[in-house]
Amino acid sequence: MNIGDRLRKIRTEQNLSAKKLSEESGVPEKTIYRIETGEVKDPKLSSLEPLIKTLNCSADELLFDIDEFTGLAKLRQIFAKATELNDYDFDLLVTLVNKFLLASSIEREISDAMRDGRA
Repeated sequence: MNIGDRLRKIRTEQNLSAKKLSEESGVPEKTIYRIETGEVKDPKLSSLEPLIKTLNCSADELLFDIDEFTGLAKLRQIFAKATELNDYDFDLLVTLVNKFLLASSIEREISDAMRDGRA
């Protein structure tokens, strides 16, 4: 997968049209299309930086074909958007995530204990 394919994938996963991405990033829509179609194979940093910021993705995710970043990138995008929440909702989200992680940990411990015959 090349940089254009990755840009299109990230953009479409966020339900953004090239026009909307252009409006939010300041990068011309034509430049976005040229990158996505492969016409521009080595885009300028001055184009990539605002795209990365607008898409809330890492440079690694956009520039390199590294599958390990996919799950973390999605979480990073979600939490970047969460900073727009009011304080109460943000605290509630943090509490929910912490409770989910605790429940997941307990479930894993019980499962391991049952598998090992400790329960």
